[in-house]
Amino acid sequence: MSLSLRKLLQNPSLRLRLVVGAEDGAPDDQAFDREFEWLHATDIIDPTPFLGPAEVILTLGWQFPVVNPADAVVEIARVSPDRLERIYDDYAALVAAHGVIGIGFGSDMVHRGVPVELARACLRHGLILFEVPYEISFMDLLQEAARVLQRDQTERYGRSLRAQKAIANAATRRDGLNATLNETARQLGCGVALYDPVGRPVTVIASPDGRRVAETELTEIVRGALAGGQRFRSVQVSVETEAVLQLLGESDNPSGMLVLTLSKAFDDVSRNVLSSVLALVSVSLEQNQALERVHTTLRDALLQLVLSGNVAVTSHIASSVWRPLPSPPLVTIIGIPQHFDAARVMPALESMQAQEDLPFFFAQYHGDAAILCNERDASQIIEQLRPFELALGQSRCDRWEGLELALEEAKKAAEFGLRRQETTVVSFLDVWREGISDLIDSSDAVHVARRLLGPLKNYDAENDGQLTHTLRVWLQHHGRPLPSSRELDVHRHTLTHRLQQISQLTGRDLDDFQVRAEFALAFRYSLDLQNV
Repeated sequence: MSLSLRKLLQNPSLRLRLVVGAEDGAPDDQAFDREFEWLHATDIIDPTPFLGPAEVILTLGWQFPVVNPADAVVEIARVSPDRLERIYDDYAALVAAHGVIGIGFGSDMVHRGVPVELARACLRHGLILFEVPYEISFMDLLQEAARVLQRDQTERYGRSLRAQKAIANAATRRDGLNATLNETARQLGCGVALYDPVGRPVTVIASPDGRRVAETELTEIVRGALAGGQRFRSVQVSVETEAVLQLLGESDNPSGMLVLTLSKAFDDVSRNVLSSVLALVSVSLEQNQALERVHTTLRDALLQLVLSGNVAVTSHIASSVWRPLPSPPLVTIIGIPQHFDAARVMPALESMQAQEDLPFFFAQYHGDAAILCNERDASQIIEQLRPFELALGQSRCDRWEGLELALEEAKKAAEFGLRRQETTVVSFLDVWREGISDLIDSSDAVHVARRLLGPLKNYDAENDGQLTHTLRVWLQHHGRPLPSSRELDVHRHTLTHRLQQISQLTGRDLDDFQVRAEFALAFRYSLDLQNV
């Protein structure tokens, strides 16, 4: 639909005369281009129950007192000027509040000319007022409005076909995906952005009219839509700009997100073109993803080949397909995705490597993302990985023979960071310095602690005993009876008897160092959690 007062007023055959709309304080110029539903001919004093949200009224003025009749047979109304002014003002206020854009007044049928009181009321309430001359019937206006809509529909249909044809031709080029997106931006006059499955921009094309949306703001919106599995979303990012997001692929396994930033309403032409673009982009992405799946499988195989000792063969294959492997000493980085599978990270890593021109090798390692790089590049790569929301751990190796150990250490460090909800990369050396017990999964340790200490806590609760406290003190004194009995303020024989009870209740031999170590860890985690 594209029906506006400007199109009607500019038609010379209708001979419409603008009464209110050009003076100071009258409706601004944009009101003439505002689209409305239809022209509604009515002479009732309150037509709003029968009007749509945006319409134009055509009236002969039968609802108003006639003080200057166009014909002698029309009876003159005796109304004071103040009362007449209020009648017209109330009418204009009523229809303006409803959303009416303008009023077309048929002159010289009931009233001679256009009542000046109506003109003043329309000026006060921001309504466009135009005169429909005696020779032009309201039916003439309605027929012309229908022709305008028909011409507009035909033009839109042709524009849609031309745009879709141009975009389809672009898709056949060698760089089909980028050519398609660029042609979409040109045809629709909007910005176009393609995001990968983890919410990282792959291609960003600015709007031809120069209006831009901040990439950080757009990326945040895209990641929110991806996290929520939304297939379609429209966001008003500014007063003049709307972002239309369309998910590519399935909600649980997206291929990416296509975003259009429009500086005007999303009309039928845009919707038709978008449907064609989605089909072409989806096909192109599917082809790219088929190749990426092959690359992912090849990378995983090459990593296993390196771990088996075939470095020379692996390096030759990697150089032929991508680039040479980084040479030792190496930094190994393991990234554990927090919201999706590692497979979704692989295409993003490939795109990141191509865009940033960073020399690293990556693959999947036991379900996580593994990256091998030189020390000089590690900080930059880690910085580029931040938007992926990965729990990152790192280690290093000086020779290829130590790669598997370094990967395991990096994985342990990443798991440690995931448990601690670290926001920065965790180095295995830092974890190791804090102690081996920090590598234990605290959630598992809680269950072990409850199983080991549960019988003692139950016995103490039922018999008002001191076995749990006795065991803790005895372990703190490294199993030495004299200092333990002194701190407990009991005889050594009493301490010995309690330790025998503890062995019987738990089924553990306290003379075994490993058993004592397990009890010490159980106390550590029970103290940390304060609920064991």
